[in-house]
Amino acid sequence: MLDHLLAKTKDRESLGKHTDLVLGASKALQNRYADVLGEDETFWFDCFIAALFHDFGKASLNFQNMLSKALNEPVIEKGYEPMRHEFLSGVLLAAHALLKNRKRQDIHPNPAQVFAVLTHHKDFTPDLFSKDQAKQWKIRPEDVNAFFQYARQHVMENYPAQAGFLNELEAAWAFIAPYPVESLLTIKDRGIVEPVLRDLIENDRYEYRKTYILQKALLVIADWTASGHRNLEEQLQYNTDHIRKKVAERVKNFDDFSKLQKKSATIAGNVLAIAPTGSGKTEAALLWASQREGFEKIVYLLPTRVTSNSLYLRLHEYFGRAADNQDDYTAIVHSSAKLFRLELDETYDNFSYLREAAFFKAVTVATVDQMLTQGFNIGWWEMKTFHLFRARVILDEIHAYAPYTLGLIVATIRYLRTYFQTQFYVMTATMPTKLQTLLAYELGDGVTVLRDRELLEKKRNVFHVTDKTIDQLQPDIEQDLVDGKKVLIVVNTVDEAIRLYDQYAAYSPICYHSRFIVKHRTEKEGAILANEHEKPEEGFLLIATQVVEVSLDIDYQALYTENAPIDAIIQRAGRINRKRGKLPGKITVFPHSEKAEKFIYDYPEGILTSTFDELKKHQDVALSEQNLLDMVDAVYKDWNVENEKLYVDALSKQEKLLRENCHYLYDFNGGFEQAFTREGLDTVSVIPARYQSELIDATILEKSKHEVAVRSYHVKVNKPTDDAKHSWFKYFDCDYDFERGLRFKKKANAALTYHY
Repeated sequence: MLDHLLAKTKDRESLGKHTDLVLGASKALQNRYADVLGEDETFWFDCFIAALFHDFGKASLNFQNMLSKALNEPVIEKGYEPMRHEFLSGVLLAAHALLKNRKRQDIHPNPAQVFAVLTHHKDFTPDLFSKDQAKQWKIRPEDVNAFFQYARQHVMENYPAQAGFLNELEAAWAFIAPYPVESLLTIKDRGIVEPVLRDLIENDRYEYRKTYILQKALLVIADWTASGHRNLEEQLQYNTDHIRKKVAERVKNFDDFSKLQKKSATIAGNVLAIAPTGSGKTEAALLWASQREGFEKIVYLLPTRVTSNSLYLRLHEYFGRAADNQDDYTAIVHSSAKLFRLELDETYDNFSYLREAAFFKAVTVATVDQMLTQGFNIGWWEMKTFHLFRARVILDEIHAYAPYTLGLIVATIRYLRTYFQTQFYVMTATMPTKLQTLLAYELGDGVTVLRDRELLEKKRNVFHVTDKTIDQLQPDIEQDLVDGKKVLIVVNTVDEAIRLYDQYAAYSPICYHSRFIVKHRTEKEGAILANEHEKPEEGFLLIATQVVEVSLDIDYQALYTENAPIDAIIQRAGRINRKRGKLPGKITVFPHSEKAEKFIYDYPEGILTSTFDELKKHQDVALSEQNLLDMVDAVYKDWNVENEKLYVDALSKQEKLLRENCHYLYDFNGGFEQAFTREGLDTVSVIPARYQSELIDATILEKSKHEVAVRSYHVKVNKPTDDAKHSWFKYFDCDYDFERGLRFKKKANAALTYHY
């Protein structure tokens, strides 16, 4: 019936074939989720109608002419310029909703279906289809009749009791066909969009966001699946026994599992796990996650891209490929994940990453931002949130987040637990007891708090606190290198790391911080790990900033660290004697700089002094992990994160922005600074200007490899130049080289260059 109308130029796919595929995927989604979403038959009928009519607008001459031109074929009838097909599809359903309820002077009780169709290819914004509303359009009567004949057949096959619905829909079409349609969407008192959104705001109907998410996500998932000629992502069949076997390959057999791992394999609800580095927290969390149902996703969230990349490779080995061998079970999602995947597989394409970025895969490894952005209606947030329904979310390194980001995490946990039944396994190695109590409360009454008592009592490093400067410690550092030790120096500013790199140039050190382009940072990470694996007995010097705390999985013998908050010191110490060898590692803590206290660690007040004083009480003593946790409590005894302004503001920020900027349903289109997810990391990606000439004819991929993140402040003071071909790439005037990274020109405010 619809074979004469095209849906896509590729393979000349007909509108009938594409719609058949979408309906098939939609039915598969209903079979998968109907018993657990808790929605009634009306909801699923709305989903069915959305799938059936989502491409109704493709029957227009506007769309058919556009495809004919793309195929170098004559147009059917001149005078109809291209317009968004989903505009006409949505208008038909909107007209039906309005006409059906016009006597009651109200609107469709569930317009989410209409909104889903209108926006299944386009952001939902206040100027929705503003460019299309005045265009001349036409769908020939014979094409309308063919579409309704096609629709009637499918309605009778699936919902025979709803045959009257199509009569209403045909009446709606007869009403709107001769007239302009803009009033149906834009006039405040007669349209459907603005009255609905106004009602949501006036009555604080935050919960309606879930209804829209479900309708939009189910339609888009079905459409993307059909467009790719794919099946739904195969459900992960692994259960606890399978995970045990995989974990056992690393720890030999189940009897060698730690108590933390064995206990995690039996817990059904939310978990807060406190365990030191090397305690097998990753395997414990996977054993917990393996108890989910087949359709439920596993989402593993980490603070950094480096740790995410490393874990992705590990979990890819765990889970392998789906049975149909079409797809991997595991995805990696963060700001540069596509580049990382292309390095592994040059055939990796945009469509694959688009699906993975929306959490389609059974297992997703990502930075925490990927979960937090859904709370700001950013990106494909509807699909991402939908896939978090009853998901098992693992939040690793929770101690790494400052109060603002922690507030966003807590707000997101609340939302997902309330509306999407999401479960969480929150892990940390170092955390004040007060913060543990707070997180346990947010995870709910049934939360299980796990502590690895076995490893908490073990000792692996001796701490030495000195009033000497890092320069005065140079003889000790050089002796360690001569003795064949792997030495790590950690300082609190990039500028200081670069200075020390120059000072120790004779020892061929590696300088590692956040101001390297993607390409060089990846190369440095590879070189650091290769040195450890290939030359384990040779001395080596790594000079880094605090990015090393939760990024590199290294095992060195000596650490020289600038004083920092106690939890950061413990994380840095976690890079030393990581495998708990017979000889204790050596940790030397030297005084912090004034710049570090003023620009980096300015809260809680006095945190650096308190840390230094507490460490001095344990001078030259081998400390157990429990000793270190006790020190964390001592340093933070007077600090309550609940009282931090940034934390308090973050708790309500997402809902406030959704209400004021998005009317709960609009895609976020405000300023970046309103929606960033990391405290103090409101960054912009730029390319050092030295690469501008050599990248003139480079691919987008190659240009992306030359990007580095800098604070937005620097971009405002020293405006970059747009790339001639791809304007989103910006060339930034700075000093840059592989050895030292990016240095700001002196005209920039030096007081603001001390971020890591």
